[in-house]
Amino acid sequence: MSRIVSSGNRILLVDNQQLFREGLRSLLAREDEFVVVGDAREGNEALELIAAQQPDVVITELHLGAGSSVQHLEEIHERFPKVAILVLTEFRARDVAARVRSAGALGYLLKEQSVSELLAALREVASGRYFRPDSRAPASRFVVLEEGARAIGVADLTERQRQLLRWLALGYRAREIAQLWGVSVKAVYRQRERLRETLQLDSTAALTRFAAREGFAEESDASG
Repeated sequence: MSRIVSSGNRILLVDNQQLFREGLRSLLAREDEFVVVGDAREGNEALELIAAQQPDVVITELHLGAGSSVQHLEEIHERFPKVAILVLTEFRARDVAARVRSAGALGYLLKEQSVSELLAALREVASGRYFRPDSRAPASRFVVLEEGARAIGVADLTERQRQLLRWLALGYRAREIAQLWGVSVKAVYRQRERLRETLQLDSTAALTRFAAREGFAEESDASG
C-alpha cells in the first residue's frame, strides 16, 4: 500500500495495462507537484483504492474491459464527488468528450498527446477546472463540447448501422454480412466507411473495437 504523502496533488492511476501504469507512475515521479498514491487495473479495484487513499485526481483509461465505457466514471463521480477525473485513453470517437463530461470527468485526453499536454490537463482538473486542449494542438479535434452542443452517439444511429455494429462485434466479415443483407460486398464496404466517418474512428479495426466495447455482441437480436 502506498504511504500517505502530505504535499502535492495525490494521483491514482487506472488502466488495464500494467506497463502503461508503471510508465505513467515513473513519469509523474519526476514532478514535485504530483504524487502517485496507487494504481488499479479495473473499476472495482479503483473504487476500493479511492476510498483507502483519498486521491485528488484519478487518471483513468475509458475502456477497462467488460461493461459500459462510462459506467466506472459515473460510479467514481457518484461515490467520490470531490475527486477530479481525467480520462487518458487511446479511444477516439466524436461523442466521447461529451459523454465523459456528462459522466463527471473534468478532462479527456488521448494517449498520443505529449507529456506537457498531460501535465497541463492534470493541473487544470486538479484545480477543479474543465480541461480543454490547446486549439493549436491536434487534440483540439477532441475538445470537450460546449453545453448544448449536439453529439453523435450510439442512440443516434439507424437500426441498419446498429445491425452492422452487432455483426462487426461478432466477428463477421464483409462477405458474410453481404450475404446476410443480400447486397454486394462493395455495398457493405460503403456502409462500413460511412459509419466509421460518422463516429470519427480512424480505421475499420477501431470501428470493430468500438462495437465490441459498446456491447453490441451481447445484443439479443444480433442475427437479425
